[in-house]
Amino acid sequence: MLILPDEMREELARPCPTVYTDAPPYIRGKRVISVGDVCTITLYQSGIIPHLAVIDGRTRRSSHSGAEGLRFDMTMRVKNPQATITDELWDSIEKALKRQESTMIMVDGEEDLAALVCLSEADYGDIVVYGIPEKGMCIIEVSEETRKKARDVLSRMKKATEA
Repeated sequence: MLILPDEMREELARPCPTVYTDAPPYIRGKRVISVGDVCTITLYQSGIIPHLAVIDGRTRRSSHSGAEGLRFDMTMRVKNPQATITDELWDSIEKALKRQESTMIMVDGEEDLAALVCLSEADYGDIVVYGIPEKGMCIIEVSEETRKKARDVLSRMKKATEA
């Protein structure tokens, strides 16, 4: 399990260069991965079914969401406490990315850091979409540069034994 150190919170809170309130047309036809309930619902309502959606049934720490009712070929359930990335979550993301069918991962806990795993493990050219609370969605195409940045952040997180 990886734990987000307090000193890294500000770094991860930096704003996304471009925040979208609707799904931009250029992501249609690409493999899309969404992290967060509201952005998953927004994509779904725009006719874009994510290949992988990671949700926790909550928005801004309060019960939400409606995303649990969306239809995917497979649903997986994992536990992942706040400010962590469990091995169970990481393994589930890796398995889902290898599948041809669409997958929803329902997280008991918090899914916020799952975007880092998705950026680290998804194929080049995949689109990772994650929510920016009360602002919109950040949309990142997986490239060598974005993968490297995600892996750098992940490498600086604390392993559970170090915490």
